Amino acid sequence: MLPFEAEDAAKILAAKIRSARIIRGWTQDELAQRCEISKRTISTLETGSVSVQLGFVLKVLWAVGLINDFIRQIESVGMNDHEFALLQATLPKRVRPKWNV
Repeated sequence: MLPFEAEDAAKILAAKIRSARIIRGWTQDELAQRCEISKRTISTLETGSVSVQLGFVLKVLWAVGLINDFIRQIESVGMNDHEFALLQATLPKRVRPKWNV
């Protein structure tokens, strides 16, 4: 089960995708063809389901012209690019489990 905030975010994203599709005058089938995914996937995504693969969500965001808004939102969270690059440089390549002795 997802936190309520995540469920709300999925529903908001779904509504924005649906609105952007309708503004363009596209049916779900037309959007599906443009994204090379099934109409059922579009329908599932537009209901706010979180079961749709991330790659498909990104394809749809690109097709309806929302990908740049999505990227800007992600970039505005937390730290700027320089801070993020510095952090990444200090992170280990992998995290190993801690064993209780």
